[in-house]
Order: sequence, then C-alpha cells, then structure tokens
Amino acid sequence: MRASHLRDLIPGATMKGPDSELNGVSLDSRKVKPGMAFVALKGTKTDGHNFIKDALINEASCIICNAGKCPPIDSVGIIEVMDTKESLPVILRSFYPHADKLRLIGITGTNGKTTTAYLIESIMRASGMVPGAIGTIETRFKGKAIPSSITTPGPAELFEILSEMKLSGVDACVMEVTSHALDQDRIDGLIFKHAVFMNLSQDHLDYHKDMEDYFKAKKKLFTDNLDGTALINTDDPYGKRLVEQVPSLMSFGFNERADIRPISINAGKDCISASISTPQGNISIESNLLGDVQVYNIMAAVGVALDLRIAMDEIKQGIEALSSIPGRMERIPNPQGLDIIVDFAHTPHALENAIKTARDITGGKVITVFGCGGDRDRGKRPLMGKIASMLSDLVVITSDNPRTEDPGVIIKDILSGIDNLEHVLVEQDRHEAIKKAIEVMSKDDCLLVAGKGHEKYQIVGQERIPFDDKTNVLECIEEVYKD
Repeated sequence: MRASHLRDLIPGATMKGPDSELNGVSLDSRKVKPGMAFVALKGTKTDGHNFIKDALINEASCIICNAGKCPPIDSVGIIEVMDTKESLPVILRSFYPHADKLRLIGITGTNGKTTTAYLIESIMRASGMVPGAIGTIETRFKGKAIPSSITTPGPAELFEILSEMKLSGVDACVMEVTSHALDQDRIDGLIFKHAVFMNLSQDHLDYHKDMEDYFKAKKKLFTDNLDGTALINTDDPYGKRLVEQVPSLMSFGFNERADIRPISINAGKDCISASISTPQGNISIESNLLGDVQVYNIMAAVGVALDLRIAMDEIKQGIEALSSIPGRMERIPNPQGLDIIVDFAHTPHALENAIKTARDITGGKVITVFGCGGDRDRGKRPLMGKIASMLSDLVVITSDNPRTEDPGVIIKDILSGIDNLEHVLVEQDRHEAIKKAIEVMSKDDCLLVAGKGHEKYQIVGQERIPFDDKTNVLECIEEVYKD
C-alpha cells in the first residue's frame, strides 16, 4: 500500500513529503522496520509523538501523527490526522483487511476467563470448526502456540494475529478481553458476535480508581464492541446491572430465572458431573475439571456453543475432552502420590474458590502457599490473607512477583488481614515456602500453591527470573524425600 493511498482512506487526513510503498504498521518505535508506517499514539503513560525520532532511526517510511505534533521532516512522508487514536481502526483495517472478517468471541470478567476460553475452544474443535484463541497463557491456532506477554495484545499486534488466523483458515477466535485492554481501546475497530461476562470482584484497583470504574471498563465490550449475543452471569451483582443495558442476551447462573442453569451437581475428588438446563434442552456433562465453581465456566461455554448452533452431543464431547488447563486447579502428578494443586488464583474471590475446592476434594488438611504481586492493588492483600487463614488449616505466606516492591512489605500487608497467626508461616523464598509445606503435609492432605499458575518466571525488580511452581513442587518433593 502506498502512503498516499492510506491518506485517502483516513477522513480529514493530509500528507506532505515523499510518497512511498508501505509494508506494515507499528505503534512501537522499537519494533519499526524499513518500509513501515509509525503511528504516534498518545497512551496512558507515554506519548508516541515523543518517539518519532526513534522510529526514523529504525527507518520508518512514513509517520502518522496528530496535526501540528510532528517535527519538521523531509526524508519521509508525514500523514497528519485530527486524532491518531480515532484514526487507528481505519489504519489497521487497511493493513490487515481480514482481521475484522473473523467471528470473534470475547470473554471478560475478573475470574474464569482462561478456563472458559479453553472450554469454548475444545467445543469448537469437537464440532469440526477450526478455532483460534488469544489469552493469558498463549495465542493458539492451527498448531501454533505463542506464549503471551499480556492477556490482550496491543491493537496492531491484535489485528495482525487475527488477520493471520483468518488467512490460515480459522473459523472463529475466542479472546480473553481485559479491563486494561478495554480502557485503553486496544480492541477498537473490532466487533464481537458473542461476548461473555463472567463476574466482577476486587482486582486491578492500582489501575482503576474504584470498582465502578473497573465495571465501566468491562461494560465497554458489550456497549461498544458487540453486535450479537451477550452471555451474562446473572448471579453476579454487576452482571445483573449489565443485563439492563444489553439488548440481546442469554443469561447463565444458579438462579431459577437464568436461561442456562444447573439442575444437579456432583463435585468429586477427581471430576465434576452436572446436569444443565438450557433453552435447547438438558445436557449432562462429566468433566475432569475440579470444583463446583467450574460449573459457571461450563455454563458460559455451553451458552456460546448454543449461540454458534453447535449440537448438544458435540458440546458434551468438547467439554469432556478437556482434561486440564495449565495452572488452573492443575494437579501435579508426583512419585509420592501427594495431592498438590497449582492455581493462578491471585484475587480474593479466586483464592477463596480455590481453597474451598481443595477442601472439597481432600479428607485431610488444606495447606495454602501464596503471596501477592508487587506494584499492584494493595487493597486485596489483607483480604487474601484473611481468606487464606480462615479457610486453610495452614498458610505459608511467601513472595509472588514482587516487581519493584520490597517482598517483606507485601507480606506485611498480607499479614495485616490475619487475626490469628497460630497456623501461619512466613517464608519469603518461594521455593523454600513450597518445601516447608511439603515437609508438614501428610498423604491425606491437599497442598494448594496459588498465585502464579502457568507462569514460568518471577518478576523481581525489572527482571524476569525463571521460576515455575510446577517444576519447583517436583524439586521440593525430591529434596524432602531424598532419603
């Protein structure tokens, strides 16, 4: 595409300087390559106009900027627009015209996004569809698996991935959509045919000013980016509010008014079985996922599948084919036969559900190892400490991803929510904390290692240090039982 042609596609755009052939677009000056257009976008923390010179050093062929914001440049073409943020969807569609032709399924909420996405993906695969997925763990399609650095990618990367999916034959993409992505307009220009609201509980209040602001960001998926069906958890107070603002919806929950609701649930030590009522009739499911809280994720996946017109037997087959999800109530097989679970729970509500599930599947004590992330919502730390101490027989408080905070200060914040420290241990070193828990657990106990789940690193300062809870669990078992 020529720069002059791109100018003609953007309403009100003007151009000066030499015309050139463009082969791509970037919002990050560090990722600019020769032949690319650099879009100077004002973000929440930085302004891309301050990095135009860096983009030129990396041989950008065109600069797209707000009118009057670009320094004098003669070497490349400059396209001036009223607002690069408003023009961005047009720019991205021009370079990636197939991205918005893909059927999109968006999932948002504090907890359950990843599990629900995996369930929907498995159902689509069982039905013969070719699914794609973008989420917290990785981007997956057509045999590719690309580890994620953030749950919802930036706009240019997102359009590029979706375009590649469509061109490779993907039928539909299920995407985890975060409140940050919605607030920062990362999905602008994309229209979803199905959008799922799971729940809303305290998290990210280091970013959002309060829960109302957090809800306002989540709501945008349904009010600004949806042309299709909303699937809403009407057991959740915020879900009940959302119902009043969405024209086309299907509800799920344990309440009798929900379109999709459980008739019966049997949560066992190794699996869960449920009979679920739907507008298309009842469906009985047996799943290897742990805990009755999984029924919410299953109901959401069933709702999307019905809206996709997938047959009941294929829905059942898809759900039952999914044996586990990385770092989501994931049992760690080990030579000693100890019942050890790794889970990503890093919010008060998620930690409560994880510990309750551990309690349901064990006949012995529940031991919980967890910490809280640094440079994140401090208000949830005492809440998580209180929950862990009340629901566990023993709590080992440790470090998570301290980032630039002092791990000791984070632990002190957690301890401030605990009234009785009699059954609480503190071990800042995460490996040693897991080891101490294994040393005191018996064969009948259940150990929950919470907070990091699938992550294979710890963020200390600005550095990512290799650390995998699952690997460390196995190493600690070997150390404890070496004799």
